[in-house]
Amino acid sequence: MAAHSYAAFGLRWRSVIELPFAIPQDSAPPGETADVAVRLGETPARLSGAARGTPHCWDARPGQALLRVPGIARYLATPAEVTVEPHGGSADDLATFLIGPVLTALLQLRGMTVLRAAAVEVGAGAVLLLGDSGSGKSVLARALVARGHGLLADHATALTPAAGGRRPVVQPAYPHLRLWADSLPESSRGPRVRPGLAKYWCEAERFATVPRPVDALFWLQTHNRDAFEVERLPASRAFGALWAHTSRKRLLNALGQRRAHYLAALDLARNAPLFRVRRPDYPLRVDELADRVAEQLRELEAYTADDGQAAGRACSAAAGPALRGAAPRRRALTDRTLPQQPGIFWITGYPKSGSTWLRAVLTNYLQDGDEGASINALVGEWGVSSRGNFDELIGLDSADLRPDEVAFHLPRFRELLADTLSVRRQRDCAGGGGPRSPHFAKTHEAFQGPSGGARFSPAGTAGAVYLVRNPLDVAVSYAHHLQWSVDRTLERMANPAAHEVPAVRRIRTLLPNPLRTWSEHAASWLEQKTLPTCVAHYEDLLADPCAGFGRIVRFAGLEWQAERLARAIDHAAFPRLRAQEAEQGFNERQQTAPNFFRAGVAGGWRDVLTRSQVQAVVGAHGPMMARLGYLREAEAFLGTSAGAKTTAPPSA
Repeated sequence: MAAHSYAAFGLRWRSVIELPFAIPQDSAPPGETADVAVRLGETPARLSGAARGTPHCWDARPGQALLRVPGIARYLATPAEVTVEPHGGSADDLATFLIGPVLTALLQLRGMTVLRAAAVEVGAGAVLLLGDSGSGKSVLARALVARGHGLLADHATALTPAAGGRRPVVQPAYPHLRLWADSLPESSRGPRVRPGLAKYWCEAERFATVPRPVDALFWLQTHNRDAFEVERLPASRAFGALWAHTSRKRLLNALGQRRAHYLAALDLARNAPLFRVRRPDYPLRVDELADRVAEQLRELEAYTADDGQAAGRACSAAAGPALRGAAPRRRALTDRTLPQQPGIFWITGYPKSGSTWLRAVLTNYLQDGDEGASINALVGEWGVSSRGNFDELIGLDSADLRPDEVAFHLPRFRELLADTLSVRRQRDCAGGGGPRSPHFAKTHEAFQGPSGGARFSPAGTAGAVYLVRNPLDVAVSYAHHLQWSVDRTLERMANPAAHEVPAVRRIRTLLPNPLRTWSEHAASWLEQKTLPTCVAHYEDLLADPCAGFGRIVRFAGLEWQAERLARAIDHAAFPRLRAQEAEQGFNERQQTAPNFFRAGVAGGWRDVLTRSQVQAVVGAHGPMMARLGYLREAEAFLGTSAGAKTTAPPSA
């Protein structure tokens, strides 16, 4: 089989697998010895002597890393060679994982620092764009290239020590980006990255071929406000951001590269300013984002020697515990009250069924303070659907996986996440020997996706509370939350393919999150037999909150105190939650919605829904409404002609 010559990351490559980007052949003359060879051959099923704690799909030890991609291939990487054993993957599949996770491991084996970042050339230096999958790194890099800058890297940026300088150097990667359909005009699309993904190769207008030292770091984040926010962060935060965006952190220990990486990140944090850029979540508004970055670059002043010394002291203090292999201890807020069983305790239900209210009550119960807990610090928001966490624990890039492939790995991901959280809690508890306990996590996912496979594992679960609410009230509240018409919302509630987070065409920081129909969502949780589940009706919680929430508190194994619960319920009353949101904002509010917390009542649908809309809900969900006790109320409304609306009010 003919070999192809490439040059990327400062290395010469000879590969029997054709890669989807073209490097000028004179960059890697066929007659010269390659730095890295890619060949086909047999690979071991496992690596003997592999270190523990590697991502799920990996085995690794100093000098070697083995990646297993089910249904695609196995890849064995050493510093100078990659052996690929296909297991059914197409040529595009083989190339995708080769230039993704395998390439990262190989560069780490060679001692390079690899960050989850894009990089563009600015003058004689480089700017790194840090961010999780879905934050807009590649789209912003393309916009900056269109303004005259050269692309250095997309997706993964490799750094090497500067020769006689203080700032690490970006090694040019390849002159292509990978972009989703919604962010790339059809005329600019190259081939698909792999079958089944609406993600395409896009050739950059300009490519920088000379290594460049890093001048600045931009950390991309999203929020639910309309304005862009740019803030320069202290050097100690730069070190944390660089560690958070290190590719395949769990491989570093196994490959023997942890200390070298920390020292490289420390040098970079000392010598390159960090700017955090928060943008509205949707739409992307890439031109405005590029304007903010370009404006900051124009205003950026070079570090002085004093700046660098101060940054070095701050970074050393921040990095010290990590260099010693231990994180700083933090006292857990809820040590005294959490139960003994391990795993994640799920708070779930179809959207707008009361999960946020329940989380507010639980947070106040656990804190048991004189003042109400902040609505922006509620229990249950710890990355259980985060792409970044999935990528790190599974060891594959979720952005390169089809939804069915993500679903295949999801139960194992949540087992690993539960174990990680339990270890973290034990480490953080005073004395380090606290009991393993559940971590509350909110999700709106159906228990099973459209294909029928379970998305939750009993091995990583302590229990679940499933909240149900009259779908007529859900429709009104959900329409307000989405800022959609009621009719459009009803269509979504009856759509078997509905997702809270889209599964295709554009990328977000969260994994695809299937809802299915309202009825299917309820059935998937009510009929599963693998997780211990407490079912709670929203209406019952309103009618007798002490009894309703008390049952949940006891089910979760929390220490039961009636007066304490009464205080928690009072702190989480809807008027108080609305007042907090008006004063502080709420980071879970839909960007287009005026507010998150509304009335917090049952039966409000009677003043909003038309007769035909009620009939539509009954027609789509009648059997499940009957099962849950909601059908009789709807039938009584439909049987009463007096006062039944025929058109929706303007506010609906």
